[in-house]
Amino acid sequence: MNIAFIDSWVQSSAEGSGTAVAIGGLHRTLRRRGIRVTRLAPLQPWPRNLTVRRLLFNLHLPAILNRLRYDLVVGFDIDGFLWSKRERRTPYLASIKGVLAEESRQERGAVRRLLWSLSRLEGVNARNADGVITTSDYCRGAIRRHYGVKEQRVRLVPEGIDLQRWRRIARETPRHSDGATILCVARQYPRKHIADLLRAMPLVRATVPNAHAVIVGDGPEHANLRALAAELRLGDAVNLVGAIPDDDIVAHMYHCADIFCLPSVQEGFGIVFLEAMASGLPIVATTATAIPEVVPHRRAGLLVPPGNVGALAEALIELLCNPDQRALYSAFGQAYVEAYDWECVANRFLEQIESFAHNTVVRAA
Repeated sequence: MNIAFIDSWVQSSAEGSGTAVAIGGLHRTLRRRGIRVTRLAPLQPWPRNLTVRRLLFNLHLPAILNRLRYDLVVGFDIDGFLWSKRERRTPYLASIKGVLAEESRQERGAVRRLLWSLSRLEGVNARNADGVITTSDYCRGAIRRHYGVKEQRVRLVPEGIDLQRWRRIARETPRHSDGATILCVARQYPRKHIADLLRAMPLVRATVPNAHAVIVGDGPEHANLRALAAELRLGDAVNLVGAIPDDDIVAHMYHCADIFCLPSVQEGFGIVFLEAMASGLPIVATTATAIPEVVPHRRAGLLVPPGNVGALAEALIELLCNPDQRALYSAFGQAYVEAYDWECVANRFLEQIESFAHNTVVRAA
């Protein structure tokens, strides 16, 4: 079987967040199965402006695909929107991960306008494709609302995690924490609401004086978060460490924490929640969007109303003060995340594309 992935997004997890991790994980797993998967992407990081680079790549993409032969072409997000409109012999699927029309609603100013504009192209991609793949029921509903694609045309394939790698890291890094460390890992967009965690920390410290948050990541909100931490005089209550390009270092940091917290108000899925569960961390997050599909409330962690700083603080305090409760959530999460191993997710992907592909799909034994 010969599949093309159209993917002009950045490949670094530090810059590309969960999208880069997800596409790369599926790509590697399918190739290990002996399936030929070719990633079609810009040959070099030019122009420097990512949006311009992606649009130029898509402008030339139909000519590239006309010269090559595949059993199936999969375009991610906006990638392939021009190809989707053409008459073609090769089946074409649009893989929509974040639903840009939803993400734009949480942004401001120029970023909001840019995402709204790109969502128009994503909508074209979804409507003209032979089928759509997405990651959650929340995303499937959003694709229907914003792009007019009937839900029966949208197939679900969740994101995955390389559990073998995370288990190796767990063996290399025995858990070492002080019982009061809260970890947050995120590309820092406004929709992640990391400011809520900062505002919650004084409330948490009133009950747990040695509690502190380690926040990994960079992004458009990073400078604002640093300014807020200074304004709140958080001092050693918060450590904004910035982006860490080495994924293994970030993975080791999970094993130096006691709780994982991401108070996001918009998630198409949330791979970091899988990473937290694989690392044995209980989770504090919100009831927004796809999060309850990924993090079962009061089983893998605690979910609070989005934007409610008081409830967020109470949930963090509850877990910090109850190590037995943390242990129960940890055990559940480590068992629950088994279903999201990349081998399982790859099987799901192959099942969903089988009716579109020309050749017989290869499944794991």
